[in-house]
Amino acid sequence: MRSENFESTGSVRYLRAFLSAQDATNLFAWLTTPANVVWQREKFPIFGREVEAPRQLAWFGNANLNYRYTGIDHFTEGWPDELDRLRDVICHEAHHPFNFVLLNRYANGNEYMGWHRDDERGAGSCIASLSLGATRRFRWRQGAGMASEFLDLEAGSLLLFDGRLQHTLTKTKRATGERINLTFRMIDAY
Repeated sequence: MRSENFESTGSVRYLRAFLSAQDATNLFAWLTTPANVVWQREKFPIFGREVEAPRQLAWFGNANLNYRYTGIDHFTEGWPDELDRLRDVICHEAHHPFNFVLLNRYANGNEYMGWHRDDERGAGSCIASLSLGATRRFRWRQGAGMASEFLDLEAGSLLLFDGRLQHTLTKTKRATGERINLTFRMIDAY
């Protein structure tokens, strides 16, 4: 695969079939095997109260990293072989190094990610987002109150974007299956 195969849509680049259907299915199965990934549902402070994340999370990265967001530390101990190989391919495709991956697992259309920016201290702005499972709508905009653009992210697709853009994966009332999203990032060790 080559970067020329990416579709450019404003501030993002999108490759629909980054992984074959079989590779996407196999990776989804690996990620949902409890012996491979420990998923958790975090609670974080927002407006003075503790709120449960409307999705499950997991993460991996180079040893001794800490990605801190929403007031929670996410320490890393290294990469499982399956994700280490995938990271290498994504780094090559994106022409960018990544040392951390945050995984988000959405059980259905009621689970989501609200509008936000990924601009935490020590986090690089380039994000490579790999989608598996059900197709979901990803929106982005320059700032609050501005018009948004969207893409429907399909299984096996790769999206490259600047995490400083406001972005969201909204709820949907349409019947939808489970989705896993892997967001590869560059995090400074601190």
